[in-house]
Amino acid sequence: MATPTKQQKRAKRAASKAKQNRMVRSGQAVKASAGDSASVEQVYNKAMESGSYDAMFNKMKEAQESGGLVPMISVFLVDPLLALVLKGHKEEHATDYIVLVFNAYRKWLDGADEEATMAWLESDEFQNAYITASELVAKQQQQQKQFG
Repeated sequence: MATPTKQQKRAKRAASKAKQNRMVRSGQAVKASAGDSASVEQVYNKAMESGSYDAMFNKMKEAQESGGLVPMISVFLVDPLLALVLKGHKEEHATDYIVLVFNAYRKWLDGADEEATMAWLESDEFQNAYITASELVAKQQQQQKQFG
């Protein structure tokens, strides 16, 4: 698990990348190259088509209702698909994947559009919760390795 500073940098890059993508879709800019992000999108699309996120979204919703953002984000951070994406793709592409999944979660949860979701992801509340959840998950994973 990355350090809190690195997690925050990832989140900020995700926000700026999403803004760039919104500009591309609205015709304000031209996207240079998809590169590895196409394969990240393929992972995401295949998982969505197969219903792989259904159980995770339900767990995330339960965690959010009972404990708030930190437990909800923690459920996401231990997802096996996320681990695969983090291992197999560049950091910026993994960040794209994270944004895709959170957009899908918010759309599933409350019908939020991408703009509302991006504002939520960019909020200080979410950023701080993401860092806290990252630290908790990293600590838990470290303990599991030690006491395994």
